[in-house]
Amino acid sequence: MSDRLSTFRLDPDSGIGLAAQIRARIALLVADGAIAPGESLPPVRALARQLGVNVNTVRAAYSRLEADGLVQTRHGVGSVVLQAEAATAPPSGGHLGTDTVGVVIAGLHPFYLPLLRGIEEVAAEHGTLVLVADAQDSVVLARAMIRRLVARGVDGVVAVSIGGLEDGEAGAATKHVPPIVYVDQPRRTGHVLLFDGHRGGYLATRHLIEHGHERIGIVTPPLSWPNVREVYTGYVDAIEGRADGNPHLSEVSEFSIDAGRLGLTQLLEMQDAPTAVFAIDELLAIGVLREARARGIDVPGEIALVSYADSGASTLVEPALTIVSVPAREIGARAMRTLNALMSGRVPRPRRVVLDVELIVRDSCGAHGTR
Repeated sequence: MSDRLSTFRLDPDSGIGLAAQIRARIALLVADGAIAPGESLPPVRALARQLGVNVNTVRAAYSRLEADGLVQTRHGVGSVVLQAEAATAPPSGGHLGTDTVGVVIAGLHPFYLPLLRGIEEVAAEHGTLVLVADAQDSVVLARAMIRRLVARGVDGVVAVSIGGLEDGEAGAATKHVPPIVYVDQPRRTGHVLLFDGHRGGYLATRHLIEHGHERIGIVTPPLSWPNVREVYTGYVDAIEGRADGNPHLSEVSEFSIDAGRLGLTQLLEMQDAPTAVFAIDELLAIGVLREARARGIDVPGEIALVSYADSGASTLVEPALTIVSVPAREIGARAMRTLNALMSGRVPRPRRVVLDVELIVRDSCGAHGTR
């Protein structure tokens, strides 16, 4: 435990009391999970000696941590950390200052670049600093990232595609959670901004049907992800099928080129292999193209291809991808405006906004007759 405080140095000129600085530092370590429930804090005298302060200063910090509900002092044991999943640091210490917001994204995917640009542009108008955290497609990590941002005193959070706090999950130290705006999370309540994923899936699939295709495969990340499921149900409605009975479904584990290659491989191994593919991601579509080229399959001559969500790479491949374009930059800007309103005490309406999508026709779907 002492090693996690070994780099901690008190600042007597900060304007924040020494006990408050100790309290804030330990609260942050708890919020980050660096100190686990059940661990004991260093003995008062040992920490006082390490920090070069009076023992009463450390006692005061521990006493406040106990009042915050972060630790419990037990006779003969010392101060033990309690379960506090959403612990946050007190405003008097560890605060980043005003005009700082956190943005949690599902992963380091090109799709998020224009969205982040929209957030940054609006934030810059107000002199707001934006901190970006990568959740690596993990719901657990996304929640932890939000707790860490809250612990560091951000004024608000935008959670994109993943992440959120449960009802009542405030903070043991402040009992306060800043406003959170959710983007691309259909099942969230509160202030939510969405793409019309269902319409996007429907438009892409209907376009292939209009080109004469009857066997349309789909390459998709896990359908347990709500934003992906919305697009998939649009596809299912277009083929007038059942969500649990699609014979041309390839469900892969992630958004990546390798996953797209695997997806096409799986589709081609199916009985009555599809003549067209809808990939629920630009990287997946590029993977489909690469695998088709490796097998000597002509796109769109032998397999037509349509993708979803445009990050700009769709025109850099050959053939250029027909794609359902989503207004990523616009949704980022609107999310930041919504967060600004919430941080200023206003409650913007409506609470749930759905932005339209657009089908952009290029070469990868071809011009096929009835099959």
